[in-house]
Amino acid sequence: MSIAMRMSAYPLAEVIEVTSEGTASIDLMDIPAGTLIEKVLSRTKTAAVHSGAVTFTVGDDDNSAAFLAAADATAAASTIYGDIVAEQGTSMKETVTDSAGTNTHSQPVAGKLYSTAGKEVKFKMNAVPATSEGVYQVMVIGKRYDV
Repeated sequence: MSIAMRMSAYPLAEVIEVTSEGTASIDLMDIPAGTLIEKVLSRTKTAAVHSGAVTFTVGDDDNSAAFLAAADATAAASTIYGDIVAEQGTSMKETVTDSAGTNTHSQPVAGKLYSTAGKEVKFKMNAVPATSEGVYQVMVIGKRYDV
């Protein structure tokens, strides 16, 4: 057996600081072709101030909650989201049912692969904070390979 080509994969680790802008969808980064996003985390730098529940999601052009499900935008500074399966978005986990079909649970998956360019990582709030917008650090972790 001969190997026609050997390609390398490179670590990807980006931290993007974002200030929420009401319910506007904010592009955080372009996703280059040949990118595998394995995990997305968020860290609250300054919490949004709101009298009720306000959450945010991190996703892509296909699904606004692909990477992080509804994270509490009013959580205390230094709160991390995405470090447990329950907080991860739909592209970061799968639901598994036992053989009897009675119990289900979520488990992590390898991530989401982008073989072509043209998509972005996006941040979106579900409501406009009443008093002040929040500031969040979004960490995108994965690998890039040559295409």
